[in-house]
Amino acid sequence: MAGPDSRFLTRASEAAFDLGADGYRVSELRISSRQLAFTDTGVAGEPPLYAGGEPPPVPGREGRREYDWQPATEAPSWMQMAWLLEDMATWIEPLADEQVTLIGVESPLPDWCDVLVRHGDTAYRVRIALADRTEPLDFPGMYLRDMFAEGRHRKYVAPGTEQGMPVADLRGVL
Repeated sequence: MAGPDSRFLTRASEAAFDLGADGYRVSELRISSRQLAFTDTGVAGEPPLYAGGEPPPVPGREGRREYDWQPATEAPSWMQMAWLLEDMATWIEPLADEQVTLIGVESPLPDWCDVLVRHGDTAYRVRIALADRTEPLDFPGMYLRDMFAEGRHRKYVAPGTEQGMPVADLRGVL
């Protein structure tokens, strides 16, 4: 059974998908307060593009819950965000098992987002590309879990901090 954080992320993913098609994009998400903020882009969202070509055979949320709906590499950023949140819903508990706590997501621009995590005593911004991708966004939650558990995050941390947090820039990696 999914925990409350996982259920929140699943619902946030559904909102990101539904509202993304209408021209809104996720700008901020906070796990502890269950807050989700959107920005109105002022234009309708680009149509979804699926990795498998066709959308799930069952339309809407039910189809995305039941069938694999992974976005294509060139899918719009709102769809990549919805997929990221959906995958993080699956991996939030395995992340916690490795002492990696998902704090939230910030996306000041549509091209990328920062997944905010705490590993041990240190909070990190993990930067992930949402647009201009060259590879599918494949299992980001599992990648983050393995990366932090194995200590590989250190090689991606840029000098300095942003808003007091080190940035692990995975835009060309994940």
